[in-house]
Amino acid sequence: MSIDEQILIQDFLNNKLTEKERDLVLSRMESDKDFLEKVNFEKQLILNLNDSEWSISSNTNYSEIDEYEVLFRSESTQTLKDTLHIVNSEYQLQQKKRNQSWLLYTGIAVILVIIGLTLFSPFKTSPNKLYAYYLDLSELPSLVDRGNSEQKLLIKAQKLFEAKEYEQSLDILEEELSNAQENRATIYLYTGISQMELRQFDKAEISFNTLIENKFIDSPKGKWYKALLFLKKNDISKAKNILLQITESSSNYKFKEASELLSKL
Repeated sequence: MSIDEQILIQDFLNNKLTEKERDLVLSRMESDKDFLEKVNFEKQLILNLNDSEWSISSNTNYSEIDEYEVLFRSESTQTLKDTLHIVNSEYQLQQKKRNQSWLLYTGIAVILVIIGLTLFSPFKTSPNKLYAYYLDLSELPSLVDRGNSEQKLLIKAQKLFEAKEYEQSLDILEEELSNAQENRATIYLYTGISQMELRQFDKAEISFNTLIENKFIDSPKGKWYKALLFLKKNDISKAKNILLQITESSSNYKFKEASELLSKL
């Protein structure tokens, strides 16, 4: 397709022609099937790649989609459009049969649909990535009372835990649970998380259930980490059930995070 012909078609589709010029184009479309196909091709590009169409993501809050939108608004959209023009022009020179042109348009439509679904479908992240994002270990209370240097084993267990040496930390934690009179809720918390990280899911569930049922001050934290446990297990249904329980009251531990996580599952 020549540049002049491309400009003519674009002016026609953008209503920039005089009435006489427009009638000539309409007449040619009726008599020239190849020209009609070119007009349809240009119309499809305008419908799918016009700048106004990118506004579909304007109401979303996810930064990943916003970054894609900026990228495609800047240079990639025009590059894709130019590439499709080149492909179509070469194709028109080589192929004249209508059914073959139809296959080309179908292929282009599939490409555009894939791009749209990839960029603007609701933000979904794998359960494992969500688990890693929401498992904020920096918020955990200390295993050791401040200034108490006699709790040497718990000091060691915490250092191992922070170094992600969960197996060695767990050996100490499980031993301490049978003797400790204080900080039992925190020990259960560290024990359950260590078991969860080691994929000892059944044991972790027992630890979190024990924390929840004993009505410690920190017992409400057990529900949040139990929800993360099911998330790590990819048991989305059970994770949602616990998250729904947490969102029943804004005073519940991790209410805001639970609400966010629910929206992403």
